[in-house]
Amino acid sequence: MHYALNAPVPQHIYGYVEKRILFGLDHVDGYEPCVITGITSIPGRALHFSILCESGAQWARIPIHCLYHKLPQVDNRLSFSVSDLQMWDSMGLEFSVVQYTYFREMACSFINRDRTRIPAQYWFTLDHTDNGYSLSPTQHKCFHLLKCCDGSGQIAAMPNNRIVWHDPSFVKQGEIPKYKVMADITWHAEQQALDNPHDTAFTE
Repeated sequence: MHYALNAPVPQHIYGYVEKRILFGLDHVDGYEPCVITGITSIPGRALHFSILCESGAQWARIPIHCLYHKLPQVDNRLSFSVSDLQMWDSMGLEFSVVQYTYFREMACSFINRDRTRIPAQYWFTLDHTDNGYSLSPTQHKCFHLLKCCDGSGQIAAMPNNRIVWHDPSFVKQGEIPKYKVMADITWHAEQQALDNPHDTAFTE
């Protein structure tokens, strides 16, 4: 499905939100149970989410680093900043949301800024559309939403080139080749054809 600004998540999940974001960033500790129901994309900003709190209050634009799919462990050093959970800001207002059947709940790990691997589980994918970055082969980046499985309980949004997928029936363990960025070229069926398709069809 194609959306602008806001979209429902393909599969809502039950989680927690930091109370401090609900009280104007006052020094309020703790977490409130919530249902994560939607996602928001604003160019140049991190991803935000819509939630329903246990109190019955509905909130929009909760930043990614203030949400948890499960309560974090007591050690606060496990918490990641927004720049650790999302490497790139949103590229536009328009986007698609899909939960790929093949990857549904698949285990994976993503490479953090300090090059450590963080274990995670796939949730869904957001892909921006109709903007200069997304239409450029060398600049396009989709966002895979992942549930961190390292004790932080947080949610990350990672591009393809930071994730290693764990599919024992297909993926061979070992060093990943040093792949290159997609070539700066686009392919077009009509522009590269030398004849008119009507000339070789069964009907005139």
